[in-house]
Amino acid sequence: MNDNAVLSEPNANWLQRWEQNNIGWHHEEFNPHLTGHWHRLNMPPETRVLVPLCGKSRDMAWLADQGHSVLGVELSPLAVETFFAEQNLRPERDADPDLESWRAGPFELLCGDIFALTRQRIGDLHAVYDRASLVALNPRQRRHYAELIADLLPSGSRMLLVAMDYDQQQMPGPPFSVSDPEVHTLYDAHFDVEMLDALDLIQDSDRYREKGLTRLIERVYALKRL
Repeated sequence: MNDNAVLSEPNANWLQRWEQNNIGWHHEEFNPHLTGHWHRLNMPPETRVLVPLCGKSRDMAWLADQGHSVLGVELSPLAVETFFAEQNLRPERDADPDLESWRAGPFELLCGDIFALTRQRIGDLHAVYDRASLVALNPRQRRHYAELIADLLPSGSRMLLVAMDYDQQQMPGPPFSVSDPEVHTLYDAHFDVEMLDALDLIQDSDRYREKGLTRLIERVYALKRL
């Protein structure tokens, strides 16, 4: 299978999930890892933050409330449209064959395949918040994704990363299991990687216990681009 096929493989399934409202990963509340650890990145309020595979996440609104401008990337136009509607914003849209831009207030959401991103396309960027992107990608895609993030960020940039770790044989994913060793394998070449927290969530996760999981560790990392 060539690289283009590997990278585009889940797109149809992802769009179908949004169309069927099968979005169990979406949370109405702000993510506690974001609210609890973002300050540890020491990013100035004017920093522009990339939120990959953003969906309609309210975490983007939280980041905007901290003074950041937010650049989201999302495959589903339904998710993008819903985000702006829920924020009571009417976005301006600029057609693009790969990544259509929707802009309003402190938000710009690019609708299309994240692997079409380039540093030239996104401009000045020094921070990333990844709660649901790395874990949404299969193992082959994760390698390409980590390389992409490294290419997009200049030295000194920071990233807050949330990863899930469980027995992949008990649940096929997504979200996929990404172990601590894999995080280091993916990022150590280009980032200083620091684990900020590790929580065992299985006792509080009825949804995942019902899927057969007996262990679920969520880890939070701060990454600094070398």
